[in-house]
Order: sequence, then structure tokens, then C-alpha cells
Amino acid sequence: MAATEKPLKSELILNELKRRQHTKEVVDVEEERVKIVIFICGESRYAFYGADIREILPTCDISWVPGLPDYLPGLINVRGDIESVIDIRHFLGEEKVGHCKRLVAMAVRGDFHSGVIIDSIENVADIPLSTIRPPLATLNGAARDLVIGEIEYAGAMVTLLDIGKLAAKISI
Repeated sequence: MAATEKPLKSELILNELKRRQHTKEVVDVEEERVKIVIFICGESRYAFYGADIREILPTCDISWVPGLPDYLPGLINVRGDIESVIDIRHFLGEEKVGHCKRLVAMAVRGDFHSGVIIDSIENVADIPLSTIRPPLATLNGAARDLVIGEIEYAGAMVTLLDIGKLAAKISI
């Protein structure tokens, strides 16, 4: 190429792209991720840590037991094991509904084993641990005692609940 010839526009663009690529600082760090189960209960989205949810059961018969508090509608049979069922709406301040088609999320943490009634599953996702924000200090309502954080999912905030805190609230 002679000194008087101008470089082609494509050459200029390629040279600029090469320069930018060499100046980029590439950091290849595997960020810790955590699995969450996003579900709907009433009008809101909530989530549990995936490690706390053993399985999701389809609608099943709940056997009523006299004398149980309102938040324990009864017991279910899970492959021969009798498990209690918690109506989480009681703790979230959501309106209580009759017996409609709902799912049961089997929650396990330490010695705590129980089913949690939810309306539907939205997603099970792996998210970076750093995306979990602490709960708002101004958080009000019945769910405040169960909340351990918030995450953004599909453009909306999802409240992350702690099974351990739920287990601590259950007293028979």
C-alpha cells in the first residue's frame, strides 16, 4: 500500500476491533450459583432455595386432623411416609382459598420435613449468589419474618423465603 493510499474502511474497522479485543480485560471467574424454586402463591411470586425442596407433588388428598392450627390443614401420604402440610398463605398474609388445584412442595431442612401448599411452580433456576439482595428494611406484612432476600426474575422482584424460618414458626 502506497503512502498516499487511504486504508479501506473495512481495514479500519478490523484494526479497531483487534485493538479493542486486545484492550479488553477478560476475567474468567466461576461465580458461585445457587438453585432456587420460584413459585406463585396468591397474587405474588416467591422463591425457596432449591436445596430445601425435595420434590413437587401434584394435587393430593390432605387428611384433616382435628385440633390442628389453621396453618396445618392436615397430613398427606408420600410413598408410605406420613407428612404434615403447611398452608403458607397463613404466613404470607395471602387470602385463604378453598380446596382448589394446588401443588405441594416437599420441604426438607435438617429434622424438618413438611409439605408446603403452593399454587404453581414458575421456574427452577440457577442464579448467581451475588444477585440475591438483602430484604428491604421497610418490608412490612406477615411475610417479613420469613424473608431472607429478594431477587430479580423476569423483570419483577421475587421474595426469597427461608424454610428454616418457616420451620421455627411451626409449633404444635
